[in-house]
Order: sequence, then C-alpha cells, then structure tokens
Amino acid sequence: MKYWHYCIDLGLIAVFSIALATEKSLAALPLQEGVYHGGGSRYIQIAQKANIICFKGFSPNGVTVASVTADPIRQNSYKINGFDGIVLRQQDKDTLFFGPANQLIKYIENSGFSRDLDSDLQQCLNSQKPFFKQKSGGRNAR
Repeated sequence: MKYWHYCIDLGLIAVFSIALATEKSLAALPLQEGVYHGGGSRYIQIAQKANIICFKGFSPNGVTVASVTADPIRQNSYKINGFDGIVLRQQDKDTLFFGPANQLIKYIENSGFSRDLDSDLQQCLNSQKPFFKQKSGGRNAR
C-alpha cells in the first residue's frame, strides 16, 4: 500500500513539474517592434527607442498613440497610458494580444505593412513623460 502512495506522489510531482515547464515555455516575451493585424481594419504598431516603448492603434475610426509601461500587477503584460484596464501581451514574436486581461484579442504580425514611424510615434518615443494622443477617423488619420 505504501508503494502505491509513493508512486502516486511521484506521479503528481511529475505532472506538476511538467505543468510548470509548460507554463514557462508559454511565457510572454518583451514587446516586439512591428505592425500587427487584429482582423478587419484594426492594426497595432509597437515602436521602441532605448527604454521607451510606444503603441499606435489605428483603424478607420481613428488613431491613438500612447506610451507603454510594464504592468506591475500582471506579469509579462504591459499597460498603455490612457487605457484603463487594457493590456498588451506578446505571446511570441508574431503574436500580440490586446484588450482587457480576461478578453484578449489576438493580433498577428503583418510584415507587409510599413514600419515607418509617423510624427506622433516619433513624438511619443522622444517624450520623457507619459504620452497620449488621439485623432478621430478619416483617411489621413494613419
């Protein structure tokens, strides 16, 4: 009987160890620069200069550019200045998640989209303070 309990204990330890290893292998990465497509006409651009990270979200409805900081509450997540309760999380080099922590939307890297930095992103990257700028929709909003 003791041998059976010993085997069960070892099995649980092995399962727990595998679960931890799997959790670690799925851990998020630092944000990767690039343009990501979230379906339809929704896009996110991540830009970085030294230790400053900036977000640009754009669609036909408008454009938002904001500074990004590590989320002190959620490990491997980032907060966007001006977006309460919204996080960014980089799953792998091609996959970015965006939204409320419990309803993240998947964005896929779009290598065909220009990575040029517009004046708003440049302004964000050069800012030493939290940055937020929003423009309403239209063709020239991008």
